[in-house]
Amino acid sequence: MKTRIFILFISVSSFLLDKTERGNFNYRKTQIHTVFTFLFLRMPLILILSIIYFKKNPAFKEFVESNKISFVDDLGFSDKKLNEMLESSKQNKNSGESIEKLKRIFKVETAVNDNEDILKLAESFEKFPEIEYASILSNEPIEPPSTATFVITPNLEASQTYLFDNPGINVNYAWSRGITGQNVRVRDVEYGFHKTHEMLINRNTIQLEAGVTPNAALTTPSSPNYNWLDHGTAVMSILGSAKDNIGLSGSAYNATEMKGFLEWTTTSYNRVSAVTRAINASQAGDIVLYEMQTGGQNSNYVAAEYDNLIWDLTKAATDSGIIIIAAAGNGNENLDSSFYSAYNARGNSGAIIVGAGTNTTAHSKLGFSTYGSRVDVQGWGQNVLAAGYGGWATYDGDTNRTYTLFSGTSSATPIVSSAAILIQSYYRQATGQYLTPAAMKNLLVTTGIPQGGNLTTKIGPLPNIKGAIEQLEKTPTLSAKNTNVAPLKIEIYPNPASNSISVRSQENKNIDFEIINMAGQSVLKSSTSSDRKLNISELPKGTYIINATDGQRRVVEKFIKQ
Repeated sequence: MKTRIFILFISVSSFLLDKTERGNFNYRKTQIHTVFTFLFLRMPLILILSIIYFKKNPAFKEFVESNKISFVDDLGFSDKKLNEMLESSKQNKNSGESIEKLKRIFKVETAVNDNEDILKLAESFEKFPEIEYASILSNEPIEPPSTATFVITPNLEASQTYLFDNPGINVNYAWSRGITGQNVRVRDVEYGFHKTHEMLINRNTIQLEAGVTPNAALTTPSSPNYNWLDHGTAVMSILGSAKDNIGLSGSAYNATEMKGFLEWTTTSYNRVSAVTRAINASQAGDIVLYEMQTGGQNSNYVAAEYDNLIWDLTKAATDSGIIIIAAAGNGNENLDSSFYSAYNARGNSGAIIVGAGTNTTAHSKLGFSTYGSRVDVQGWGQNVLAAGYGGWATYDGDTNRTYTLFSGTSSATPIVSSAAILIQSYYRQATGQYLTPAAMKNLLVTTGIPQGGNLTTKIGPLPNIKGAIEQLEKTPTLSAKNTNVAPLKIEIYPNPASNSISVRSQENKNIDFEIINMAGQSVLKSSTSSDRKLNISELPKGTYIINATDGQRRVVEKFIKQ
């Protein structure tokens, strides 16, 4: 059996990881990646080894050959994708070094398979100046960061109290503005989800990545890992369930796409590959969830980016404009302790790290949540109604109609992601642009509802969607953007109306309309030219929002159906 290691070769200077960073190394099966100090262009590694590294350092050559080591470039980034990320990184005023670094990361294949020998091998690698670090990751699955007559499923939205104002994140405010996740793509990296669940089965925008199948251990009822797919089901249901008076209402139910990227497939367990595939499938402005955790001190759970290679991939993604929102982990670890000094010395990856707080106006840290200055914001870590598991309700004994009170940094992460998606959706519709990862993080932190309780165990504020959108509306950037382009103007008449309304615009072009009721539900969509009638005769009496867009600009108006 071959063990995998990933290696990175550096361009300026090398450094050794603090030995404590590996802490309690207790994975049964592992993989190693290494990072080389430099590569010339995209020359094949075998040429670089023979021409440069082996010639300059015969001891390194002997080490590689005696341990029967081979290096494989398996991250899967094409030159085209790397160039795209590099260009985006520079547009975001970053150096691009984090993307260049991806070219120097290689998987190590060796006949060594004993854990102690693997640890010694990694430590030996780091003694050579050719190596920046050797990263050991688990080759086996790590549990996700959660704590755990036909009757139509009732409308459960009233029980989704995280959708409301404080102590919730005020999703309802976004819905009242016609903001439901439009123009935002979402990726979730974990084990997948039950696409057959009633909250997901008819949602064409929610899919698993193509060509990849969950491992049989996740789909076999007798397996101890069987309910891990419920974890992803819960996450996706919070974000993307249809708003149709049945079951849950997803906070961002009109997001362009929500896709799951699998750590554990029929091929193998490979977290690095899942993260890489998610980044490969993303562009600036997209939002990627890390519903993962990894072992820190004494194997207590911390954020996945504690693993050096995940950190490097994350940094490259955020530098290129991709927003990463990651669970802090359920280990109650203090990331400011000296044990994590090497981790903190790397700097900030740009990811938004999410801790778990109470579902009360206290917004205090829950006992299991990892914390520290690196944790940016909090979400509810308890009592989050979601699909899956069945602990809260199972309708008609149907495993595809199960509901749970989701918890952990697992539930906190989609709560924060809900806010980010809706804020990004608003910004895109208002400006035609996307918020950068740094701008999104700053906005969530500065406009959030402050943490309460013991502030020495920092998990940050709870996002406040209304506060964030109102802050954006005050910013010079948004004001300048809005003054550079003439606003879209429409006139609705008659108003109030009974059977039909006409929508008039001074511009001779097609405009897309969406009519939304005061519960935030989309009730009518149409595309029409100016001064055309829309039939509203079937709508119940009441007040409605009409959301109009020409693809670049958006305007929201209200009308009354009599």
